[in-house]
Amino acid sequence: MSTQVATTVTPTMLSNVFTLLRNRQRSLMKRSKANPGLAMLALTAILYFWIGRLRSGKKAPPRGKAIPHLKTRFMMLDVAYQYIKARAEGDELKWVQALSKQGLTLTTEVVGHCLILAFEPSSVQHMLVKNFENYPKGPAFHKAFFPFMGTGIFNADGAAWKNQRALARPHFQVTEYKGAAHIETQINQVFGILDATIAHGASIDAQDLWSRYTIDTATGFLFGDCVNALGVPQNKFVHAFNYTQKVCGWKVRLCDYQALVPSFEFPQKVKDMDAVLLPIVDSAIARETKRHSQAVEGEENENSHDNLLAHFLNSVDENGKPFDRIYLRDMLMNFLLAGRDTSTNLLTFMCYNLGTHPEVMDRVRQEIFSVVGQDRKPDHEDIKKLKFLKQVINETLRLYPAVPFNIKTCLEDDVLPNGYFIPKGSLVVHSSYVTHRMKEYWGEDAEEFDPDRWGPERVKMVRPFMFFPFHAGPRICLGQNFAYNQAMNTMVRLMQKYTWKIVEGFEPKPESDITMYSRNGMQIIFDHYRE
Repeated sequence: MSTQVATTVTPTMLSNVFTLLRNRQRSLMKRSKANPGLAMLALTAILYFWIGRLRSGKKAPPRGKAIPHLKTRFMMLDVAYQYIKARAEGDELKWVQALSKQGLTLTTEVVGHCLILAFEPSSVQHMLVKNFENYPKGPAFHKAFFPFMGTGIFNADGAAWKNQRALARPHFQVTEYKGAAHIETQINQVFGILDATIAHGASIDAQDLWSRYTIDTATGFLFGDCVNALGVPQNKFVHAFNYTQKVCGWKVRLCDYQALVPSFEFPQKVKDMDAVLLPIVDSAIARETKRHSQAVEGEENENSHDNLLAHFLNSVDENGKPFDRIYLRDMLMNFLLAGRDTSTNLLTFMCYNLGTHPEVMDRVRQEIFSVVGQDRKPDHEDIKKLKFLKQVINETLRLYPAVPFNIKTCLEDDVLPNGYFIPKGSLVVHSSYVTHRMKEYWGEDAEEFDPDRWGPERVKMVRPFMFFPFHAGPRICLGQNFAYNQAMNTMVRLMQKYTWKIVEGFEPKPESDITMYSRNGMQIIFDHYRE
């Protein structure tokens, strides 16, 4: 696909895009009822960019430099065409990456909003750390995600966000190094699934497998109650969870025009998730009520805070009041999104990178056998010694960060470190996917998978905010260390028993709704490891 943006729009081009969209929509509707109507969104996108261009004004900034404008012709129709085509073909990430060739800070307009793309590490650091309070998620983000995640930490700003984060932090600090114990039941289920697949000589969608695995490990860790997605492949909760993310991802792209996103099934999907989450919350409330009544009689349970839900039940909200069941539901949904999707993405693309680089897989396995052995479960001291495995994880996170885009709203006029002026009310997008692949910072081999760039010598070249897969600053992911620990434990157990390769001719299509995933799954052939 061409990456040129300043393209002359012709009648043939417009005819082609509508044909493309119509065919793509039919294909998606056949495959999944969970996908919103792409053709309607495409027409909206054209209008979205076009009206924004008409309403934009050429004003000199009151201070700093004016940001270079995205190169375009014909009232943004060419950009809309390229974006729609990229999204329809699963090339959105590459398309945005190509924009960075025009400049590392760019601006355009979308239906009256100033949209700014900021890719430089110093700009990211400024927004996420140095001037953090000026760049909240903002109203468009809150509106898009509220029906799904309510007022939970992922969708909150201000006092509500600060309180939830302060309450959750100690729990993650205490539990993140518990080792492999929390995954053992689920990893044995994974082994059973892989053994059956190998016996039938079949390939498996590793993304689907890891998605079900991580939702089970996350619900067990967070709720103390696993939803058994591994045991029930067509789990209604998992289907609803994926659907709502996709719809919300489209809504946040359309800002003021979110109502145009087709979401007829959305209310029912939320009910499907609540049918699982609310009974868990109610059961936990009942347990805590009973425990407190026993505590009066001197029977305090020392293990009462062994999961995040119980921890919150013994805390109060930002107003000093106990959390109600809906607030707790929102909190669980938010932490589940962070806990499942980041780990799913990491394990899926680790399998891809190792499956396409057998020499790296051999080095990882040799390290595992040297430190842990072929049968023993790793403990925390083992994990600390697996240096090359962690390099593989970092390189996977560099190339395939779980949250490839993030959007902020600028509250007050600001100037970035590079001197560019950011007007009040602007929507500012930064992208770990783009920054992590910049040749300006990572060298000519920036697109290549090379774990040795994280070795003792070369890692010194990684400057601040060249690498931020878990966000950064006050909103850095609370579960970062937990994610590393779970990925390393899981990969150790997997590589002690199995080897694998990518299905011949398969190429993943990474894209993003909220978090990154491969549109066409991850087709892998597993086999038992034999020396």
